[in-house]
Amino acid sequence: MRACLVLGAAVGLGILAPPRAYADAFVFKDHDGFEKCMRLDHLVETVKTDKGEQSRILQPDEIQPRCVEAGVKLVAGAKNKDLGMQLVATTKRLAGLRLALDLAGAIIDIAIAQCNELAIYEVLMAPLGDFEDGSADLKKARPIIKRCLKDKTFAKDFMDEKDSQDAYRAAHACQILVDEKLVKTCKGAK
Repeated sequence: MRACLVLGAAVGLGILAPPRAYADAFVFKDHDGFEKCMRLDHLVETVKTDKGEQSRILQPDEIQPRCVEAGVKLVAGAKNKDLGMQLVATTKRLAGLRLALDLAGAIIDIAIAQCNELAIYEVLMAPLGDFEDGSADLKKARPIIKRCLKDKTFAKDFMDEKDSQDAYRAAHACQILVDEKLVKTCKGAK
């Protein structure tokens, strides 16, 4: 009985109430705001319609891509590659490599030498292992990789990917290299 009263008082005071998540979660100005956005477990979104308003609860799989989209705008606007690298690290930790692709692209637009950062390289290489040639992540990674190929160090490292033990990674890397006329063909290519 006593435990129930303590629990009831805690809920009544808002101590145990779930955190409120607001739509302005996508408006942040620094890494801390981005991380808070990425950690949201829900968000209530209210949209105005012709018949009034409609609300729905967003889950992390819908929230995180929007956080990254806002993060890309922040990095591009600030032209801050260090901030971008922090956002990539947070995205990799909280959501995985593939969600960080757009952030990698924004960083590379600021400084192409960032293609050689291990964190960026990992993000760019992850989709090359896709078996499906038309996967959304692979389509997103290809133009970023092609921009990175303008950096001599990246191009030299990427050349080795065509010989990867992962057949899909090797094939996709080879296709990018052929498209960019850096090689004519690759071993094992048909």
